[in-house]
Amino acid sequence: MPRREGPFTDLAFLAMATTPEAHTLVPASGEQLGSSRPAAPVLHDVSVMIGGQGGDGTLTVSDLLAHYFRTRGLYVYTSRNVLSRIRGGHADASMRASVEPTWSQKWKEDLVVAFDDEAARIGQNHLVSGGILLGDQGQVKVSGERVHVLPLSVTAASKVGNGLFKNTVAYGALSLIMGLDAASARAVISARFGRRGGDALERNLKAFDLGRQLALDQIGKDPLLTVEDGAAKDHILTTGNQACALGFVVGGGRFFAGYPITPATPIMEALQRYLPQFDGVVRQAEDELAAINMTMGAAYAGARAMTATSGPGLSLMTEGIGHAGEAEIPIVVVDCQRVGPSTGEPTRHEQSDLLHVVFSSHGEFPRFVLAPGDAQDTFDLTVTALNLAEKWQLPVILLLDQALSENAQTGPRFDLSRVRIDRGKLLTARDIEGMAVYKRYEFTPDGISPRAVPGTPGGEGQTTGNEHDEWGHVSVNRENRRKMMAKRMGRLELARPDLPPPRFFGDEKARIGLIGFGSTYGPIREAQRLLKKEGVATRFYQARTLWPVPVDSLQAFLESVDVAYVVEHNYMGQLKMLIQQYLPSPKLRSIRKYDGDSFFAEEIVGEVRRSGGTP
Repeated sequence: MPRREGPFTDLAFLAMATTPEAHTLVPASGEQLGSSRPAAPVLHDVSVMIGGQGGDGTLTVSDLLAHYFRTRGLYVYTSRNVLSRIRGGHADASMRASVEPTWSQKWKEDLVVAFDDEAARIGQNHLVSGGILLGDQGQVKVSGERVHVLPLSVTAASKVGNGLFKNTVAYGALSLIMGLDAASARAVISARFGRRGGDALERNLKAFDLGRQLALDQIGKDPLLTVEDGAAKDHILTTGNQACALGFVVGGGRFFAGYPITPATPIMEALQRYLPQFDGVVRQAEDELAAINMTMGAAYAGARAMTATSGPGLSLMTEGIGHAGEAEIPIVVVDCQRVGPSTGEPTRHEQSDLLHVVFSSHGEFPRFVLAPGDAQDTFDLTVTALNLAEKWQLPVILLLDQALSENAQTGPRFDLSRVRIDRGKLLTARDIEGMAVYKRYEFTPDGISPRAVPGTPGGEGQTTGNEHDEWGHVSVNRENRRKMMAKRMGRLELARPDLPPPRFFGDEKARIGLIGFGSTYGPIREAQRLLKKEGVATRFYQARTLWPVPVDSLQAFLESVDVAYVVEHNYMGQLKMLIQQYLPSPKLRSIRKYDGDSFFAEEIVGEVRRSGGTP
C-alpha cells in the first residue's frame, strides 16, 4: 500500500478506545492452528523495528501494531527514523508496547522486520540476544537461526496487484508470529482503511490474510513470541502535534495560519480537518512571513490565533513576533524543533532553538516560553498558552521538538472539564461606555491595558510597530519610552504566578536530581525507574516554563539535591546555560545528545554512573 507519513491523522479514530478482550488466538481465513513447538515466551515489554527504503511503508506497519496493542490495554510508544525525501534512503520505525507506562524507545528490539538487506544489517545490530528477524525473501541476504524470510513483496505483487502492499502482508505475518488475535488485528485495518473506500480496504484485508498464511505455511502454527495484555484501558494514542491541534480547538482557538515545514505540518493538517467545524479558519500562507502577519492580524481583530513552524520558519517569523510584542498583540507560536542550523536535518530530533526563542529579536520585548513533556501536557499547555497570550497581551511560544511532535504515545483521554478560557481585559461596548476615556495602551498598576477589538463602539485606537504613547500614536519621547518599556517588560515578573509550574517525579528525599524539558521527559522517567531498581533514588524537575526562568522553584530544587543533571538535546547545553545565568551553581552537570536521535533511558543512566552521581 502507498506510504503514509506519520501516525494516523484522523483524530476521531485516534480518540477511539476499544475495550481489550481476552487474549485468544483466533484463526483468519480458514487457518487451522495447533501446537507443535514449546510455548513461546510471553513478553511484558516488546519492541518491533520495521526497516526498508523510504516509501516501503515502514511507518504503516508500526502504526497498525501500535493501534492493535492499544486495544490490548498496553502502553504504546512509536518512533521514526526517516530521511527528508519521498522515496529512497533507509527508513525505519519502532513500536514499543508495555504493561508499564512507557514514554520512550526501548534500548533493544525484540523483533525486526526488514524489507531490504540494509535494513536487515542495521536491524541485527539493534536486536536483543535471541531476537527474531523477519525478512523479505529475495531482498534480505542475512541468515541465522532466528532469521525467517517470507516472499512479502512477491506475494503482494502477484496476489494483491501491487508490491507496495508488502507492508500489510508483513503485518499479517507478524500477527501470527506474535500471537495476535486475528479478529482484533483485522479490525485495526478496517478502522485505518475503511474511509478510503471498499477497494483499498478489501485489498489490505486480503494482504493481511495472505501474510498470516505465509507465516503459517513457512514458519509454523505456533507464535514465536506472545505479548502479555495490559490494564491501560480507555486510553488514546496520539502525537504531540495532534494534542496541540486539539488543545487549540478546545481552548477557543479560531484562526491558524502556517506554511508547511517538517515537523510542524501535521498541526495545520489536523486543524484543516477539524477547525472549520467550529467556525474556525485555517490558512496555508505563501511563506512564514505571511503566516506570522496573518496570525497577528487575526489576533488584533479579536480571534484566538496561532501559527506553527520549525527552526528555519521561526527565523523568518522573528521580526513579526517582535512586532506582536511591541504592539501587545496576543499570539501563540508553536516551534517544533529539529536539527539545525539552516536546513539541518529536517526529520531528525534536537532541542537547539531554546536560546533563539528566549532572546531572538532586535530590541527587547516580553514573551513566555512553555515546554510540554508529553501529549497530555501538550494539550494542556496549548490551552494555557492561549490564555496567557490574551491575559498578558504578548507572544507565547510553545516549544515542542521532533520526538514530541511526531512520535505517538498512549495516555488517558484529554480531560475537557479542566479547560478554562481567560480572555483577560477584553472590553465590550458596555465596558467602554462606563469609562471616562479609552486608551489602548493605558498605563495601569498591573501593566495590562484594557483591550477593545476593532469595531467595538467607542474603542477607537491606533496600533503600530513603532514605539507609541497610551493612545497608540508614534512617540520618541524619552519618558514615554522608559514607561512603555517598564510596562511591557514588567509582565515577566508580574505574570510569574500564572505561569505553568514544574512537575516533580521520584523520591522527594533523593540527593540526585535530573532536570529536563520537552521529550526528554520520557527517557528521564524511564531512567529513574532503572536507577530505582538498582537502589538509586532520584528526583526529576520537569521544566514547563522556560522563560522567564522559574528561579524560585529551581533554586529550591537545587538546594534539595547534591547534584543536578540537566538532560537536553543540543551541543552547548542551552538549558544549563540559561539556569546558570540566574543561578550559578557547582551542582549543575550536563548530559547532552546532539546526533539527531532521542535519548535512551540507558544512556542517561550510564552518564550518571560515569560522572560519579551514584553512590
